[in-house]
Amino acid sequence: MTIEDVRHIISRGEGYTIEFKDATGGMPSSFYESAVSMSNTDGGVLLLGVDDDGVVMGLTTEACKHMQKDIVTALNEPDCVWPSIYVQPFIVSHPEGEILVCQIVASSQVHQCKKRIYVREHDADIDITDNQQRIGDLYLRKRNFFTESKIYPHLTMDDLDAGLFGKARTLIRGYRSDHPWLALDDEELLKSSSLRVKDFQNGEEGLTLAAALVFGKDTTIQAILPAYKVEAMVRIQNTDRWDDRLMPPLRTNLIDTYLGMKAFINKHLPEKFYMEGDQRVDLRDKIFREVVANCIVHREYTSAYPTELLITKGEVRITNPNRPLFHGFINRNDFAPYPKNPNLRKFFTAFGWTEEIGSGVRNTSRYLPLYSEGALPTFEEKEIFVTRLPLMHYTFGVYALKLSKWLSLPVDASEHLEKALATMEVPERLHDATFEDVLMDLVPSWVEKGTRLPELLFAKPQQLTKEEIEKVPGWNEKGTKLLHKKLWYVVGVLALCGQPTSLAQLMAFFDYKNRKTFRENYMNPLRSLGFIEPTIPDKQSAPDTKYVITELGWAFLMGNR
Repeated sequence: MTIEDVRHIISRGEGYTIEFKDATGGMPSSFYESAVSMSNTDGGVLLLGVDDDGVVMGLTTEACKHMQKDIVTALNEPDCVWPSIYVQPFIVSHPEGEILVCQIVASSQVHQCKKRIYVREHDADIDITDNQQRIGDLYLRKRNFFTESKIYPHLTMDDLDAGLFGKARTLIRGYRSDHPWLALDDEELLKSSSLRVKDFQNGEEGLTLAAALVFGKDTTIQAILPAYKVEAMVRIQNTDRWDDRLMPPLRTNLIDTYLGMKAFINKHLPEKFYMEGDQRVDLRDKIFREVVANCIVHREYTSAYPTELLITKGEVRITNPNRPLFHGFINRNDFAPYPKNPNLRKFFTAFGWTEEIGSGVRNTSRYLPLYSEGALPTFEEKEIFVTRLPLMHYTFGVYALKLSKWLSLPVDASEHLEKALATMEVPERLHDATFEDVLMDLVPSWVEKGTRLPELLFAKPQQLTKEEIEKVPGWNEKGTKLLHKKLWYVVGVLALCGQPTSLAQLMAFFDYKNRKTFRENYMNPLRSLGFIEPTIPDKQSAPDTKYVITELGWAFLMGNR
Protein backbone atom coordinates (compact mmCIF):
# COMPACT_ATOMS: atom_id res chain seq x y z
CA MET A 1 0.00 0.00 0.00
CA THR A 2 1.42 3.37 -1.04
CA ILE A 3 1.06 6.85 0.44
CA GLU A 4 -1.47 7.58 -2.33
CA ASP A 5 -3.57 4.60 -1.22
CA VAL A 6 -3.48 5.81 2.39
CA ARG A 7 -4.46 9.35 1.37
CA HIS A 8 -7.38 7.91 -0.59
CA ILE A 9 -8.52 5.95 2.49
CA ILE A 10 -8.23 9.04 4.70
CA SER A 11 -10.21 11.10 2.19
CA ARG A 12 -13.11 8.63 2.47
CA GLY A 13 -13.32 9.15 6.23
CA GLU A 14 -14.22 6.68 8.97
CA GLY A 15 -16.93 4.19 8.14
CA TYR A 16 -17.94 0.57 8.04
CA THR A 17 -14.52 -0.66 6.83
CA ILE A 18 -12.28 2.26 7.88
CA GLU A 19 -11.20 3.28 11.39
CA PHE A 20 -8.71 5.94 12.51
CA LYS A 21 -6.79 5.84 15.81
CA ASP A 22 -4.72 8.77 17.08
CA ALA A 23 -2.11 6.61 18.91
CA THR A 24 0.21 9.54 19.66
CA GLY A 25 -0.23 8.74 23.35
CA GLY A 26 0.45 5.02 22.86
CA MET A 27 -1.59 2.04 21.71
CA PRO A 28 -5.33 2.93 21.89
CA SER A 29 -7.25 0.60 24.19
CA SER A 30 -10.02 0.29 21.59
CA PHE A 31 -7.69 -1.01 18.85
CA TYR A 32 -8.30 -4.69 19.58
CA GLU A 33 -12.07 -4.23 19.80
CA SER A 34 -12.00 -2.64 16.33
CA ALA A 35 -9.78 -5.41 14.96
CA VAL A 36 -12.18 -8.05 16.30
CA SER A 37 -15.31 -6.24 15.07
CA MET A 38 -13.91 -5.87 11.56
CA SER A 39 -12.74 -9.48 11.49
CA ASN A 40 -16.21 -10.61 12.62
CA THR A 41 -17.89 -8.50 9.95
CA ASP A 42 -16.50 -7.66 6.51
CA GLY A 43 -12.90 -6.70 7.25
CA GLY A 44 -11.40 -3.25 6.90
CA VAL A 45 -8.41 -0.98 7.47
CA LEU A 46 -7.16 0.48 10.77
CA LEU A 47 -4.85 3.51 10.55
CA LEU A 48 -2.81 4.39 13.62
CA GLY A 49 -1.52 7.96 13.67
CA VAL A 50 -4.69 9.57 12.24
CA ASP A 51 -7.34 11.22 14.43
CA ASP A 52 -11.12 10.78 14.15
CA ASP A 53 -11.40 13.78 11.80
CA GLY A 54 -8.87 12.35 9.34
CA VAL A 55 -6.04 14.63 10.43
CA VAL A 56 -2.65 12.91 10.25
CA MET A 57 -1.04 13.26 13.68
CA GLY A 58 1.93 11.09 12.76
CA LEU A 59 4.00 8.64 14.79
CA THR A 60 7.72 8.16 15.22
CA THR A 61 9.36 5.21 13.50
CA GLU A 62 10.37 3.84 16.90
CA ALA A 63 6.77 4.01 18.18
CA CYS A 64 5.50 2.26 15.05
CA LYS A 65 7.98 -0.58 15.40
CA HIS A 66 7.07 -0.99 19.06
CA MET A 67 3.34 -1.07 18.20
CA GLN A 68 3.95 -3.56 15.38
CA LYS A 69 5.41 -6.00 17.87
CA ASP A 70 2.66 -5.37 20.46
CA ILE A 71 -0.13 -5.88 17.89
CA VAL A 72 1.23 -9.18 16.57
CA THR A 73 1.77 -10.47 20.11
CA ALA A 74 -1.65 -9.38 21.44
CA LEU A 75 -3.61 -10.73 18.46
CA ASN A 76 -2.05 -14.12 19.11
CA GLU A 77 -2.62 -13.95 22.90
CA PRO A 78 -5.79 -15.86 23.98
CA ASP A 79 -6.42 -13.55 26.93
CA CYS A 80 -6.67 -10.61 24.51
CA VAL A 81 -8.06 -12.05 21.25
CA TRP A 82 -9.41 -15.53 20.60
CA PRO A 83 -9.14 -17.20 18.12
CA SER A 84 -5.99 -15.48 16.93
CA ILE A 85 -6.19 -12.86 14.18
CA TYR A 86 -3.21 -12.77 11.87
CA VAL A 87 -2.30 -9.18 10.95
CA GLN A 88 0.95 -7.88 9.50
CA PRO A 89 1.07 -4.13 10.35
CA PHE A 90 3.22 -2.03 8.04
CA ILE A 91 4.49 1.53 8.10
CA VAL A 92 3.68 4.17 5.50
CA SER A 93 5.64 7.42 5.57
CA HIS A 94 3.62 10.65 5.48
CA PRO A 95 4.91 14.25 5.54
CA GLU A 96 3.32 14.65 9.00
CA GLY A 97 4.92 11.48 10.38
CA GLU A 98 4.62 7.71 10.11
CA ILE A 99 1.25 5.95 9.81
CA LEU A 100 0.84 2.34 10.95
CA VAL A 101 -1.55 0.48 8.63
CA CYS A 102 -3.36 -2.68 9.69
CA GLN A 103 -5.38 -4.55 7.07
CA ILE A 104 -8.03 -6.72 8.77
CA VAL A 105 -9.54 -9.52 6.68
CA ALA A 106 -13.02 -10.89 7.26
CA SER A 107 -12.63 -14.16 9.13
CA SER A 108 -14.56 -17.41 8.86
CA GLN A 109 -14.45 -17.62 12.67
CA VAL A 110 -16.18 -15.62 15.42
CA HIS A 111 -13.51 -13.75 17.37
CA GLN A 112 -13.60 -12.35 20.91
CA CYS A 113 -11.73 -9.49 22.53
CA LYS A 114 -11.28 -10.13 26.26
CA LYS A 115 -14.20 -12.59 26.09
CA ARG A 116 -16.52 -10.04 24.44
CA ILE A 117 -17.86 -10.35 20.87
CA TYR A 118 -17.93 -7.23 18.69
CA VAL A 119 -19.31 -6.50 15.23
CA ARG A 120 -19.02 -3.45 13.01
CA GLU A 121 -21.98 -1.13 12.42
CA HIS A 122 -21.42 2.07 10.43
CA ASP A 123 -18.25 3.47 12.06
CA ALA A 124 -18.75 1.87 15.49
CA ASP A 125 -17.74 -1.37 17.24
CA ILE A 126 -20.87 -2.91 18.80
CA ASP A 127 -20.70 -5.39 21.71
CA ILE A 128 -23.23 -8.18 21.01
CA THR A 129 -22.02 -10.61 23.69
CA ASP A 130 -25.33 -10.55 25.59
CA ASN A 131 -27.52 -10.69 22.48
CA GLN A 132 -27.95 -14.41 21.75
CA GLN A 133 -29.98 -13.80 18.58
CA ARG A 134 -27.25 -11.69 17.01
CA ILE A 135 -24.53 -14.11 18.08
CA GLY A 136 -26.47 -16.99 16.52
CA ASP A 137 -26.92 -15.03 13.30
CA LEU A 138 -23.19 -14.23 13.24
CA TYR A 139 -22.20 -17.89 13.65
CA LEU A 140 -24.67 -18.92 10.95
CA ARG A 141 -23.37 -16.31 8.51
CA LYS A 142 -19.76 -17.32 9.13
CA ARG A 143 -20.52 -20.99 8.73
CA ASN A 144 -22.38 -20.56 5.46
CA PHE A 145 -20.02 -18.16 3.74
CA PHE A 146 -16.54 -19.67 3.80
CA THR A 147 -16.50 -23.23 2.48
CA GLU A 148 -12.85 -23.53 3.53
CA SER A 149 -14.16 -23.76 7.12
CA LYS A 150 -16.34 -26.81 6.60
CA ILE A 151 -15.51 -29.31 9.35
CA TYR A 152 -14.73 -32.92 8.41
CA PRO A 153 -15.28 -34.85 11.68
CA HIS A 154 -13.46 -37.96 10.44
CA LEU A 155 -10.45 -36.09 9.07
CA THR A 156 -7.52 -36.83 11.41
CA MET A 157 -3.85 -36.03 11.76
CA ASP A 158 -3.09 -39.36 10.08
CA ASP A 159 -4.71 -38.00 6.90
CA LEU A 160 -2.26 -35.09 6.83
CA ASP A 161 1.29 -35.18 5.51
CA ALA A 162 3.63 -34.66 8.48
CA GLY A 163 6.42 -33.50 6.14
CA LEU A 164 4.36 -30.53 5.01
CA PHE A 165 4.40 -29.03 8.52
CA GLY A 166 8.20 -28.87 8.36
CA LYS A 167 8.03 -27.44 4.85
CA ALA A 168 5.57 -24.78 6.00
CA ARG A 169 7.77 -23.79 8.96
CA THR A 170 10.81 -23.50 6.68
CA LEU A 171 8.90 -21.16 4.37
CA ILE A 172 7.58 -19.08 7.28
CA ARG A 173 11.02 -18.87 8.91
CA GLY A 174 12.58 -17.76 5.63
CA TYR A 175 10.13 -14.88 5.41
CA ARG A 176 9.77 -13.96 9.07
CA SER A 177 11.93 -15.63 11.69
CA ASP A 178 9.91 -14.38 14.70
CA HIS A 179 6.49 -15.56 13.51
CA PRO A 180 4.37 -16.84 16.46
CA TRP A 181 3.44 -20.07 14.64
CA LEU A 182 7.07 -21.24 14.65
CA ALA A 183 6.90 -21.94 18.40
CA LEU A 184 3.81 -24.18 18.12
CA ASP A 185 3.58 -27.93 17.60
CA ASP A 186 1.52 -29.28 14.69
CA GLU A 187 -1.84 -29.43 16.47
CA GLU A 188 -1.38 -26.04 18.13
CA LEU A 189 -0.49 -24.59 14.71
CA LEU A 190 -3.73 -25.94 13.24
CA LYS A 191 -5.77 -24.43 16.08
CA SER A 192 -4.03 -21.06 16.01
CA SER A 193 -4.50 -20.75 12.25
CA SER A 194 -8.20 -21.76 12.50
CA LEU A 195 -7.64 -24.97 10.52
CA ARG A 196 -8.93 -26.92 13.51
CA VAL A 197 -12.08 -25.32 14.92
CA LYS A 198 -15.16 -25.86 17.04
CA ASP A 199 -18.64 -24.97 15.82
CA PHE A 200 -20.27 -23.40 18.86
CA GLN A 201 -23.75 -23.84 17.42
CA ASN A 202 -23.73 -27.63 17.23
CA GLY A 203 -20.61 -28.55 19.22
CA GLU A 204 -18.92 -30.14 16.20
CA GLU A 205 -15.14 -29.90 16.33
CA GLY A 206 -12.42 -30.99 13.96
CA LEU A 207 -10.15 -30.29 11.02
CA THR A 208 -11.48 -28.17 8.18
CA LEU A 209 -11.33 -28.32 4.41
CA ALA A 210 -8.56 -25.71 4.57
CA ALA A 211 -6.48 -28.07 6.76
CA ALA A 212 -6.80 -30.80 4.14
CA LEU A 213 -5.88 -28.41 1.33
CA VAL A 214 -2.75 -27.06 3.03
CA PHE A 215 -1.45 -30.17 4.79
CA GLY A 216 -3.39 -33.11 3.35
CA LYS A 217 -1.91 -36.12 1.61
CA ASP A 218 -2.74 -36.32 -2.08
CA THR A 219 -5.06 -39.26 -1.45
CA THR A 220 -6.88 -37.26 1.24
CA ILE A 221 -7.43 -34.25 -1.04
CA GLN A 222 -8.63 -36.40 -3.93
CA ALA A 223 -11.05 -38.27 -1.66
CA ILE A 224 -12.60 -35.02 -0.40
CA LEU A 225 -12.45 -33.12 -3.72
CA PRO A 226 -12.37 -35.72 -6.53
CA ALA A 227 -12.82 -33.10 -9.30
CA TYR A 228 -10.17 -30.68 -8.03
CA LYS A 229 -7.22 -30.06 -10.35
CA VAL A 230 -4.96 -27.31 -11.66
CA GLU A 231 -3.86 -27.29 -15.30
CA ALA A 232 -1.16 -25.23 -16.98
CA MET A 233 -0.15 -25.18 -20.63
CA VAL A 234 1.66 -23.19 -23.30
CA ARG A 235 0.08 -22.55 -26.71
CA ILE A 236 2.40 -20.54 -28.93
CA GLN A 237 3.48 -22.77 -31.82
CA ASN A 238 0.82 -25.47 -31.58
CA THR A 239 -2.32 -23.43 -30.95
CA ASP A 240 -4.69 -26.39 -31.51
CA ARG A 241 -3.19 -28.48 -28.72
CA TRP A 242 -0.18 -27.29 -26.71
CA ASP A 243 3.60 -26.87 -26.79
CA ASP A 244 4.08 -27.81 -23.15
CA ARG A 245 1.87 -28.55 -20.18
CA LEU A 246 2.01 -29.68 -16.57
CA MET A 247 1.75 -33.45 -16.70
CA PRO A 248 -0.05 -34.77 -14.83
CA PRO A 249 -2.31 -31.88 -13.72
CA LEU A 250 -1.77 -30.77 -10.13
CA ARG A 251 -4.09 -32.47 -7.62
CA THR A 252 -1.93 -31.93 -4.57
CA ASN A 253 -1.61 -29.70 -1.49
CA LEU A 254 -1.64 -25.93 -1.98
CA ILE A 255 2.01 -25.45 -1.02
CA ASP A 256 3.24 -27.72 -3.81
CA THR A 257 0.52 -26.40 -6.14
CA TYR A 258 1.87 -22.87 -5.77
CA LEU A 259 5.47 -23.99 -6.25
CA GLY A 260 4.51 -26.10 -9.30
CA MET A 261 2.60 -23.26 -11.01
CA LYS A 262 5.33 -20.75 -10.24
CA ALA A 263 8.03 -23.08 -11.64
CA PHE A 264 6.00 -23.57 -14.85
CA ILE A 265 5.73 -19.80 -15.32
CA ASN A 266 9.44 -19.31 -14.63
CA LYS A 267 10.21 -21.98 -17.23
CA HIS A 268 8.29 -20.24 -20.00
CA LEU A 269 8.42 -16.50 -19.26
CA PRO A 270 11.63 -14.46 -19.19
CA GLU A 271 13.07 -12.64 -16.20
CA LYS A 272 13.04 -8.87 -16.36
CA PHE A 273 14.53 -6.56 -13.76
CA TYR A 274 13.74 -3.00 -12.74
CA MET A 275 15.50 -0.54 -10.43
CA GLU A 276 13.02 0.72 -7.83
CA GLY A 277 14.99 3.36 -6.01
CA ASP A 278 18.21 1.54 -5.11
CA GLN A 279 16.52 -1.89 -5.12
CA ARG A 280 16.73 -4.34 -8.04
CA VAL A 281 13.22 -5.76 -8.50
CA ASP A 282 12.45 -9.04 -10.28
CA LEU A 283 9.33 -8.01 -12.22
CA ARG A 284 8.34 -11.56 -13.14
CA ASP A 285 8.38 -12.58 -9.50
CA LYS A 286 6.55 -9.42 -8.35
CA ILE A 287 3.73 -10.04 -10.81
CA PHE A 288 3.27 -13.80 -10.76
CA ARG A 289 4.00 -14.44 -7.08
CA GLU A 290 0.70 -12.82 -6.12
CA VAL A 291 -1.21 -13.71 -9.28
CA VAL A 292 -0.61 -17.41 -8.66
CA ALA A 293 -1.16 -17.09 -4.91
CA ASN A 294 -4.42 -15.21 -5.39
CA CYS A 295 -5.82 -17.75 -7.83
CA ILE A 296 -5.18 -20.40 -5.16
CA VAL A 297 -6.43 -18.58 -2.06
CA HIS A 298 -9.52 -17.11 -3.78
CA ARG A 299 -10.64 -20.29 -5.53
CA GLU A 300 -14.02 -21.86 -4.69
CA TYR A 301 -12.91 -25.40 -3.90
CA THR A 302 -16.38 -26.94 -3.93
CA SER A 303 -16.61 -26.22 -7.68
CA ALA A 304 -15.88 -29.01 -10.14
CA TYR A 305 -14.28 -26.62 -12.63
CA PRO A 306 -10.46 -26.73 -12.83
CA THR A 307 -8.07 -23.85 -12.37
CA GLU A 308 -6.39 -23.25 -15.73
CA LEU A 309 -3.27 -21.26 -16.58
CA LEU A 310 -2.65 -20.64 -20.28
CA ILE A 311 0.43 -18.94 -21.74
CA THR A 312 0.09 -17.76 -25.35
CA LYS A 313 2.20 -15.50 -27.52
CA GLY A 314 0.21 -12.47 -26.46
CA GLU A 315 -0.98 -13.05 -22.89
CA VAL A 316 -1.17 -15.12 -19.74
CA ARG A 317 -4.75 -16.06 -18.93
CA ILE A 318 -5.86 -17.67 -15.65
CA THR A 319 -9.40 -18.93 -15.11
CA ASN A 320 -10.48 -19.92 -11.66
CA PRO A 321 -13.72 -21.24 -10.09
CA ASN A 322 -15.12 -18.45 -7.97
CA ARG A 323 -17.93 -17.42 -5.66
CA PRO A 324 -18.58 -13.96 -7.12
CA LEU A 325 -19.56 -10.96 -5.03
CA PHE A 326 -20.69 -9.19 -8.23
CA HIS A 327 -20.44 -9.71 -11.97
CA GLY A 328 -18.17 -7.46 -13.98
CA PHE A 329 -14.67 -6.03 -14.30
CA ILE A 330 -12.72 -4.94 -11.25
CA ASN A 331 -11.76 -1.28 -11.34
CA ARG A 332 -8.00 -1.37 -10.79
CA ASN A 333 -7.95 2.15 -9.33
CA ASP A 334 -10.94 1.97 -7.00
CA PHE A 335 -12.06 -1.42 -5.73
CA ALA A 336 -13.09 -2.95 -2.42
CA PRO A 337 -11.10 -6.18 -1.87
CA TYR A 338 -12.92 -9.02 -0.15
CA PRO A 339 -11.48 -12.31 1.08
CA LYS A 340 -12.81 -15.60 -0.27
CA ASN A 341 -10.74 -17.99 1.90
CA PRO A 342 -9.18 -15.89 4.70
CA ASN A 343 -7.62 -18.83 6.54
CA LEU A 344 -5.82 -20.04 3.41
CA ARG A 345 -4.69 -16.47 2.85
CA LYS A 346 -3.19 -16.37 6.36
CA PHE A 347 -0.77 -19.14 5.37
CA PHE A 348 0.16 -17.63 2.03
CA THR A 349 0.81 -14.29 3.74
CA ALA A 350 2.92 -16.03 6.36
CA PHE A 351 4.94 -17.63 3.53
CA GLY A 352 5.49 -14.20 1.97
CA TRP A 353 3.54 -15.16 -1.15
CA THR A 354 0.81 -12.55 -0.68
CA GLU A 355 0.71 -9.15 0.98
CA GLU A 356 -2.38 -7.40 2.34
CA ILE A 357 -5.72 -8.19 0.72
CA GLY A 358 -6.08 -6.37 -2.60
CA SER A 359 -2.31 -6.18 -3.14
CA GLY A 360 -2.48 -8.68 -6.01
CA VAL A 361 -4.53 -6.33 -8.17
CA ARG A 362 -2.50 -3.29 -7.12
CA ASN A 363 0.94 -4.86 -7.60
CA THR A 364 0.03 -6.50 -10.90
CA SER A 365 -1.34 -3.20 -12.21
CA ARG A 366 1.81 -1.46 -11.04
CA TYR A 367 4.46 -3.85 -12.37
CA LEU A 368 2.92 -5.37 -15.51
CA PRO A 369 3.32 -2.13 -17.55
CA LEU A 370 7.05 -2.34 -16.72
CA TYR A 371 7.31 -6.04 -17.63
CA SER A 372 5.29 -5.66 -20.84
CA GLU A 373 5.71 -2.01 -21.76
CA GLY A 374 2.46 -0.13 -21.27
CA ALA A 375 0.29 -3.25 -20.87
CA LEU A 376 -2.46 -3.34 -18.24
CA PRO A 377 -4.11 -6.40 -16.66
CA THR A 378 -7.84 -7.08 -16.50
CA PHE A 379 -9.70 -8.90 -13.73
CA GLU A 380 -13.22 -10.13 -14.38
CA GLU A 381 -15.35 -11.26 -11.44
CA LYS A 382 -17.92 -13.93 -12.29
CA GLU A 383 -18.49 -17.65 -11.60
CA ILE A 384 -15.19 -18.29 -13.38
CA PHE A 385 -12.80 -15.51 -12.37
CA VAL A 386 -10.66 -14.44 -15.34
CA THR A 387 -7.25 -12.77 -15.04
CA ARG A 388 -5.64 -11.55 -18.27
CA LEU A 389 -2.04 -10.32 -18.37
CA PRO A 390 -0.96 -9.05 -21.81
CA LEU A 391 2.61 -9.97 -22.76
CA MET A 392 2.60 -7.84 -25.91
CA HIS A 393 1.33 -4.29 -25.82
CA TYR A 394 -1.00 -3.58 -28.73
CA THR A 395 -3.28 -0.56 -28.48
CA PHE A 396 -6.16 0.68 -30.54
CA GLY A 397 -4.18 3.88 -31.20
CA VAL A 398 -2.78 2.55 -34.49
CA TYR A 399 -6.30 2.69 -35.91
CA ALA A 400 -7.07 6.21 -34.64
CA LEU A 401 -6.90 8.08 -37.95
CA LYS A 402 -8.96 5.49 -39.81
CA LEU A 403 -11.50 5.22 -37.01
CA SER A 404 -11.80 9.01 -36.82
CA LYS A 405 -12.57 9.11 -40.53
CA TRP A 406 -14.93 6.11 -40.22
CA LEU A 407 -16.84 7.92 -37.45
CA SER A 408 -16.91 11.12 -39.57
CA LEU A 409 -15.26 13.13 -36.80
CA PRO A 410 -13.71 16.53 -37.55
CA VAL A 411 -9.97 16.86 -38.16
CA ASP A 412 -9.33 18.39 -34.71
CA ALA A 413 -10.76 15.23 -33.08
CA SER A 414 -8.12 12.95 -34.63
CA GLU A 415 -5.29 13.95 -32.26
CA HIS A 416 -7.58 13.61 -29.24
CA LEU A 417 -8.78 10.21 -30.46
CA GLU A 418 -5.23 8.98 -31.04
CA LYS A 419 -4.30 9.76 -27.43
CA ALA A 420 -7.55 8.24 -26.17
CA LEU A 421 -7.16 4.97 -28.08
CA ALA A 422 -3.49 4.68 -27.10
CA THR A 423 -4.71 3.74 -23.60
CA MET A 424 -6.90 0.85 -24.85
CA GLU A 425 -5.40 -2.62 -25.08
CA VAL A 426 -6.34 -4.57 -28.21
CA PRO A 427 -7.47 -8.18 -27.49
CA GLU A 428 -4.98 -10.84 -28.57
CA ARG A 429 -7.27 -12.05 -31.34
CA LEU A 430 -6.86 -8.63 -33.04
CA HIS A 431 -3.07 -8.35 -32.78
CA ASP A 432 -1.65 -7.40 -36.19
CA ALA A 433 -5.16 -7.19 -37.70
CA THR A 434 -6.00 -4.73 -40.46
CA PHE A 435 -8.55 -1.99 -39.81
CA GLU A 436 -11.06 -3.87 -41.97
CA ASP A 437 -10.49 -7.04 -39.92
CA VAL A 438 -11.03 -5.04 -36.73
CA LEU A 439 -14.33 -3.65 -38.00
CA MET A 440 -15.45 -7.06 -39.20
CA ASP A 441 -14.77 -8.41 -35.70
CA LEU A 442 -16.20 -5.56 -33.60
CA VAL A 443 -19.20 -4.22 -35.52
CA PRO A 444 -21.34 -7.40 -35.14
CA SER A 445 -20.59 -7.32 -31.38
CA TRP A 446 -21.54 -3.63 -31.06
CA VAL A 447 -24.81 -4.23 -32.86
CA GLU A 448 -25.79 -7.41 -31.04
CA LYS A 449 -24.84 -6.25 -27.55
CA GLY A 450 -25.70 -2.58 -27.95
CA THR A 451 -29.26 -3.23 -29.09
CA ARG A 452 -29.81 -5.51 -26.09
CA LEU A 453 -29.00 -2.79 -23.56
CA PRO A 454 -32.32 -1.52 -22.15
CA GLU A 455 -30.79 1.86 -21.27
CA LEU A 456 -30.34 2.60 -25.00
CA LEU A 457 -34.07 2.05 -25.68
CA PHE A 458 -33.82 -0.04 -28.85
CA ALA A 459 -37.17 -1.50 -29.90
CA LYS A 460 -35.71 -4.99 -30.36
CA PRO A 461 -32.31 -6.70 -30.44
CA GLN A 462 -30.56 -6.73 -33.80
CA GLN A 463 -27.81 -8.75 -35.44
CA LEU A 464 -25.42 -8.00 -38.26
CA THR A 465 -23.42 -10.84 -39.81
CA LYS A 466 -20.11 -10.53 -41.63
CA GLU A 467 -21.82 -11.57 -44.86
CA GLU A 468 -24.33 -8.74 -44.47
CA ILE A 469 -21.53 -6.25 -43.77
CA GLU A 470 -19.68 -7.15 -46.96
CA LYS A 471 -22.78 -6.38 -49.04
CA VAL A 472 -22.84 -2.74 -47.88
CA PRO A 473 -20.93 -0.41 -50.25
CA GLY A 474 -18.28 1.62 -48.40
CA TRP A 475 -18.81 -0.30 -45.13
CA ASN A 476 -15.15 0.21 -44.17
CA GLU A 477 -15.19 3.95 -44.94
CA LYS A 478 -18.30 5.31 -43.22
CA GLY A 479 -19.68 4.02 -39.92
CA THR A 480 -23.17 5.39 -40.45
CA LYS A 481 -23.61 2.89 -43.30
CA LEU A 482 -23.40 0.04 -40.77
CA LEU A 483 -24.45 1.40 -37.39
CA HIS A 484 -27.74 2.79 -36.17
CA LYS A 485 -27.16 6.46 -35.37
CA LYS A 486 -27.54 5.83 -31.62
CA LEU A 487 -24.84 3.13 -31.70
CA TRP A 488 -22.66 5.39 -33.84
CA TYR A 489 -22.76 7.99 -31.05
CA VAL A 490 -22.15 5.36 -28.35
CA VAL A 491 -19.05 3.97 -30.06
CA GLY A 492 -17.73 7.48 -30.70
CA VAL A 493 -18.25 8.66 -27.11
CA LEU A 494 -16.57 5.56 -25.66
CA ALA A 495 -13.60 5.84 -28.01
CA LEU A 496 -13.09 9.56 -27.31
CA CYS A 497 -13.36 9.00 -23.54
CA GLY A 498 -10.22 6.88 -23.56
CA GLN A 499 -8.79 10.09 -22.13
CA PRO A 500 -10.76 12.55 -19.96
CA THR A 501 -13.15 14.48 -22.19
CA SER A 502 -15.63 17.18 -21.24
CA LEU A 503 -19.26 17.23 -22.30
CA ALA A 504 -18.60 20.38 -24.34
CA GLN A 505 -15.72 18.68 -26.18
CA LEU A 506 -17.82 15.64 -27.04
CA MET A 507 -20.67 17.76 -28.35
CA ALA A 508 -18.24 19.81 -30.45
CA PHE A 509 -16.66 16.68 -31.95
CA PHE A 510 -20.12 15.47 -33.02
CA ASP A 511 -21.39 18.96 -33.91
CA TYR A 512 -24.26 18.31 -31.49
CA LYS A 513 -26.13 21.43 -30.39
CA ASN A 514 -28.66 20.36 -27.74
CA ARG A 515 -26.89 19.77 -24.41
CA LYS A 516 -30.00 18.41 -22.68
CA THR A 517 -30.78 15.72 -25.27
CA PHE A 518 -27.10 14.73 -25.56
CA ARG A 519 -27.05 14.07 -21.82
CA GLU A 520 -30.36 12.21 -21.83
CA ASN A 521 -29.72 10.11 -24.94
CA TYR A 522 -26.06 9.22 -24.49
CA MET A 523 -24.18 10.41 -21.41
CA ASN A 524 -26.76 9.37 -18.79
CA PRO A 525 -27.36 5.89 -20.30
CA LEU A 526 -23.60 5.25 -20.61
CA ARG A 527 -23.07 6.35 -17.00
CA SER A 528 -25.98 4.17 -15.87
CA LEU A 529 -24.43 1.18 -17.66
CA GLY A 530 -21.10 1.86 -15.97
CA PHE A 531 -19.41 2.40 -19.35
CA ILE A 532 -18.14 5.90 -18.47
CA GLU A 533 -17.62 7.79 -15.23
CA PRO A 534 -17.15 11.47 -14.34
CA THR A 535 -13.78 12.69 -13.08
CA ILE A 536 -15.58 14.72 -10.36
CA PRO A 537 -18.41 12.44 -9.16
CA ASP A 538 -19.88 14.96 -6.73
CA LYS A 539 -19.92 17.85 -9.23
CA GLN A 540 -21.03 16.33 -12.50
CA SER A 541 -22.48 19.60 -13.78
CA ALA A 542 -19.31 21.56 -13.03
CA PRO A 543 -17.62 23.03 -16.16
CA ASP A 544 -14.34 21.23 -15.43
CA THR A 545 -15.95 17.79 -15.06
CA LYS A 546 -14.75 15.32 -17.66
CA TYR A 547 -15.68 11.74 -18.50
CA VAL A 548 -13.50 8.66 -18.91
CA ILE A 549 -14.22 5.15 -20.14
CA THR A 550 -14.35 2.35 -17.55
CA GLU A 551 -13.17 -1.26 -17.73
CA LEU A 552 -16.73 -2.25 -18.58
CA GLY A 553 -16.97 0.33 -21.36
CA TRP A 554 -13.61 -0.81 -22.73
CA ALA A 555 -14.84 -4.41 -22.70
CA PHE A 556 -17.91 -3.43 -24.73
CA LEU A 557 -15.85 -1.38 -27.18
CA MET A 558 -13.33 -4.20 -27.69
CA GLY A 559 -16.07 -6.77 -28.37
CA ASN A 560 -15.43 -8.71 -25.14
CA ARG A 561 -16.99 -12.13 -25.41
